[in-house]
Amino acid sequence: MFLQSCIVLGTILLGVTSCTTISNIIPRVDTNGKIVNAHDGCIFQFNNTFFMYGTVYEHCHQNGPTCDAVCGYLNNTFALYTSPDMTSWTLRTTSILPELGIDNAKVSYWMPNVGYNKKTGKFYMLYWSGHYGFVNSMAAIATSDSPYGPFVNQPPIQMLGGKVISSTLGLFVDPDDGVAYVRYNTRDPPLRHVMESLLPDWSASSGHYSTIFVKNDYPWYEGGGVMKRDGTFYVMIGTDCCFCQWGGDALVFTATNPVGTWTEQVDAEVNYCADGSMPIEHNITGTVNLCDKNNIQGTNFTIPAQQFNIVTITPSLPNKENVYMFYGERFRSSPDGIKANDFQAWIPLAFDHAGAVQKMAWMDSFTLTLE
Repeated sequence: MFLQSCIVLGTILLGVTSCTTISNIIPRVDTNGKIVNAHDGCIFQFNNTFFMYGTVYEHCHQNGPTCDAVCGYLNNTFALYTSPDMTSWTLRTTSILPELGIDNAKVSYWMPNVGYNKKTGKFYMLYWSGHYGFVNSMAAIATSDSPYGPFVNQPPIQMLGGKVISSTLGLFVDPDDGVAYVRYNTRDPPLRHVMESLLPDWSASSGHYSTIFVKNDYPWYEGGGVMKRDGTFYVMIGTDCCFCQWGGDALVFTATNPVGTWTEQVDAEVNYCADGSMPIEHNITGTVNLCDKNNIQGTNFTIPAQQFNIVTITPSLPNKENVYMFYGERFRSSPDGIKANDFQAWIPLAFDHAGAVQKMAWMDSFTLTLE
């Protein structure tokens, strides 16, 4: 499907099909020609408009191939860009949640995820907050009457499937029944990933949750994303990266009920090392290149990015398949070394006849067909 010349997303006018190219190697710029600065967030489709919410990183230089606990940690805000076609992006605001400015000079904020609740008519932003991450089981949430914001903080949601949320927090809304789920990893042992449903008004946990994956030692797993395809729910997660330049792997788990039993996909690893080898196992988090244990700046993963989401693109034409896209951050990839200018990796996912996610391949670019 993705090796064809086009992926159909919209209606065809007068029998003419218009194609647009998504590049992973040319800097993504907005309509003013400035590099898009919206990282580790999501792309949310609403009424045929694409909303990109992401963390605004400072124009700082990261010291070394992994995180330095300075660059990318402080003074973060959340930006919104919009696009009709996934290529032409208009900056709407660099502070869609203004309250972050109160203490972001000393508190970290990342991973804005947005969903629409049809029952309340409001938009909800779940995000990782340094007030709660590595501290307790609270999840920060803000609301707005419009996807354009501004968003306003609401009382945090206490998650019940773990005592301490670790480094990952994401929101997934079932496209069929509108139920919202929070996916997170835990700091309290055993280290695990949890999927937990919310009440209909998304104000609190429903009390229903399940464990996706358990690991009793390091590296912990983080990042990833959720999608639903043909009645099956998928979760992708990867090893801890900590702003690493080599990226993370990608393991796939599936379930027919998000708060039921999760099963590791046969051939679960879909992001091999670039030399075709499997990543190594180790017990030191964030400091070892899993594709080249003797050279931290050696071989990268095939997709040299840490995954933060799966983007689901729904076509407007009936009976057309959704497009599902790996959405990750290529840390330390900007030519000028500025973190705010780092590239992202957008990779369409492919499936076999049984619905299994196939091994990913790097794409310099790919083509979408729009109306």
